Amino acid sequence: MDMLNIDISDFLQKHQLPDSYQTLARDWYLPIIEEIATHQNSAKRTITIGINGAQGSGKSTLAQLAVYVLTQHYSLSVVSLSLDDFYFTRQERTQLGQGIHPLLATRGVPGTHDITLARRTITQLIHQQFPVSIPRFNKAEDDRFPVESAEIITHPVDVIVLEGWCLGAEAQHESSLIQPVNDLEEIEDKDQAWRRYVNEQLARFYPKLFELIDIWIMLKAPSFDCVFQWRLEQENKLKRSLSESDKQTQIMDEKAVGRFIKFYQRITENTLNTLPKKVNYLFELDQNRQITKLTRPTQSTLNTDLPCQWLVFTDMDGSLLDHHNYHFDEAIPTLTALEQNHIPVIPVTSKTAAEVELIRDSLANHHPFIIENGAAVYIPQDYFEKQPEGTEKRGKYWVKSFVQPRSYWQSLINQLRPKYQNDFVTFADAGIDGIIAMTGLNVHAAACAARREFGEPVSWHGNGNLKQQFIAELNALGANILEGGRFLHVSGQCDKGRALKWLTDMYQNTMPEQVIQTLAIGDSQNDKAMLEQADHALVIRSPVHGLPDIDRTHNLTVSTFFGPKGWAEGVTQIIDAKLHSDSFNLPRGNHG
Repeated sequence: MDMLNIDISDFLQKHQLPDSYQTLARDWYLPIIEEIATHQNSAKRTITIGINGAQGSGKSTLAQLAVYVLTQHYSLSVVSLSLDDFYFTRQERTQLGQGIHPLLATRGVPGTHDITLARRTITQLIHQQFPVSIPRFNKAEDDRFPVESAEIITHPVDVIVLEGWCLGAEAQHESSLIQPVNDLEEIEDKDQAWRRYVNEQLARFYPKLFELIDIWIMLKAPSFDCVFQWRLEQENKLKRSLSESDKQTQIMDEKAVGRFIKFYQRITENTLNTLPKKVNYLFELDQNRQITKLTRPTQSTLNTDLPCQWLVFTDMDGSLLDHHNYHFDEAIPTLTALEQNHIPVIPVTSKTAAEVELIRDSLANHHPFIIENGAAVYIPQDYFEKQPEGTEKRGKYWVKSFVQPRSYWQSLINQLRPKYQNDFVTFADAGIDGIIAMTGLNVHAAACAARREFGEPVSWHGNGNLKQQFIAELNALGANILEGGRFLHVSGQCDKGRALKWLTDMYQNTMPEQVIQTLAIGDSQNDKAMLEQADHALVIRSPVHGLPDIDRTHNLTVSTFFGPKGWAEGVTQIIDAKLHSDSFNLPRGNHG
């Protein structure tokens, strides 16, 4: 079928579109709709398309065109949804306005959508949990249509098309919220309560919805300045479609539109900066809403010619290894299954290379590893076809180091020693016997632990306030201090996340035909950087300290059990759930 010759004249008439839209569709939209149909055919499952665009950018029309073409010309079953369909009811928003902030009574921003309902609706469609009720929102009445008038889906769906102005939006750092972006924020949100609530909602709940989207499309406005005129045109079009009596209800005039879009400004401007690099199809618009360019920043993962390769990056002490006895028996069946399925388990630890080599032998692990909290990556020689750039040969490994050697950090600690003489002991101070006493390791293991290359562990014996002062003074000298379950680790500006990213890139370079998925596993604060960096994070509960302070909320799993039992539980849950393959089943074991 030649997509360029599809006649969409009946679509144009139904949606009151000019004939020029036929050319726009032929030149820009129909080719990617054809690709989407091909993706769906390859995936052989329900796929979800997400369309982002500022107010009045044409995203709703594009969504309707996609539904029309996929249905009429590919005979696919398609459901069209708008994020607007999931606004809280007017009564619910009134309660938000009274209980939290008056501005929340106005629909639009994150925090005014029922995300639980949205996720449930889409998940039910994906998993064919029929019947599925599709909510719709009446903008003229500023309220949801009655439940009894909802569309009911009772048949399998091939494609879900979801559009929304803040689809894919990211939360901002709290410091970015201080300065108001317009007079609405400056006058009506002086204490920042509204924007902070909106930002928190966006951070906590919306990523779980966005995870359900397979293909991302963005209609990118040149700036927020265009949005007022576009939104006014949109309101006038809505007005023309209504009866005279309906026009007297909730249709906005020019002044009302001007105020209304100020609710959207902060998130729209941030999304224009952050989302373009993450979508599969980026259409750049001029101020007249004409497309000037199409780019493809990311490659869709739906193509079945691009298999998924998992990488499991794991902390050792307290995660894969029991905190008290360093055993990992309960994780052995899962480790075996991962190895059989060619999924590398990559140790990421505060330990030395010598220590990790001992553990790798007992694990029968031959993969790369990351030592001393991300200070260096060790790759067995010939693991990749060629030596990665920036590495040096050291024994039987290619080594990528990120910081200066141990002696440098010892010199910084010694500068502060007179002031804190009796408050700490370093590994260098303790010697083998002292390390045995502090860790419970045997002589051989303690000797390996003593062989630091890129930093110095410190056991703190003084009070907590002095410890924070000690850390601050080391920071001022240029050191980076990570607090683990037992020790302060003094080194340079490295972390497990940076090392994870570097090694992931090395894997990707050697297998460009595959989609890399990373899972990071850890139990303490010094694991935070890699837990934030990876595609998926598994936090292992600890018997001796609380959970690390993780910022992410998406793709985050917290184990039920401690140590290796929680490790096996979480890995099974995450990788089995994501692979959707009968050919790969991790042992579930006895989880009580």
